[in-house]
Amino acid sequence: MNGEDEVVDKFRKYSDEISEKMTNGSQCKLFNDGTQNEKGILCKCKKLTRVVQAWTDDNPGRRFYGCEGQKVDHGYESCNFFQWYDVERPHGWQYLALLEARDIMRGQKEEINQMKESMRALTHERERQLESPALEELKVSREECEALKREVLVLSERSRVFRNVLISSTFGFVVVLGVMVAMGKQH
Repeated sequence: MNGEDEVVDKFRKYSDEISEKMTNGSQCKLFNDGTQNEKGILCKCKKLTRVVQAWTDDNPGRRFYGCEGQKVDHGYESCNFFQWYDVERPHGWQYLALLEARDIMRGQKEEINQMKESMRALTHERERQLESPALEELKVSREECEALKREVLVLSERSRVFRNVLISSTFGFVVVLGVMVAMGKQH
């Protein structure tokens, strides 16, 4: 049973109690414990009520005034005001048509929820499929980058070795040349 049905059941029980009191000779005031102003019915909280539609087996499509409640710490608080908007209960073919309409609406609501869930799943799957080629491309690019970094390291090492060999060779050549010049002057 969902939250809407629970609220409607509470209101229905309250309505049945009031109807029972009314049939025992009670005044109409018991039925209408809200006050009316130019904008509509006020509940016990002195707030404007809203019209809600019941979809129970006893009162399909029947409208009633209900307290909207007020927001408190972690939810809503209500005075549980209830008064029928539609005085007569549905009956005859209208009653059956309303029950059928209620069942159709519930089925459509369930179908819509299933479609939304399918849509979410398909969207998620599509995003995964779109990510997959992009991830592959990213992996390939990363591998190429790593290979290029290794190649740069190898080339840097070779360059350093060649530079050291060149410096050593130049120094050695200068030393040998100096020795030869010094020996040539002595002779």
